[in-house]
Amino acid sequence: MPQLNMGVPELDLGKQFRKPKTSRVPTLLFTGTLDGRTYIEEQKEAIKHLSNQTHLMVENAGHNLFNSSPKVLEAMKSFMREDVIKEFRIVLEHPKLN
Repeated sequence: MPQLNMGVPELDLGKQFRKPKTSRVPTLLFTGTLDGRTYIEEQKEAIKHLSNQTHLMVENAGHNLFNSSPKVLEAMKSFMREDVIKEFRIVLEHPKLN
């Protein structure tokens, strides 16, 4: 919460907390191209040290994309079954803006 920055010093978790996280654990990641909370470049920076990742881009999805398409759920099930995921992009219809 940036509004608390410097106002409550004990909230700063320090340099150890912010150092890059590494892992070889199989990890499934989704990126919504319309995510207004987790920007694509920030996500790429956060996951670059995960050496066993499967990354799916969901076009026209926002932050809460897990119910956006049956294809998202199917990708999660495939990953959990340890199937080979062949499609790394799920394209949804453009959102309707009223």
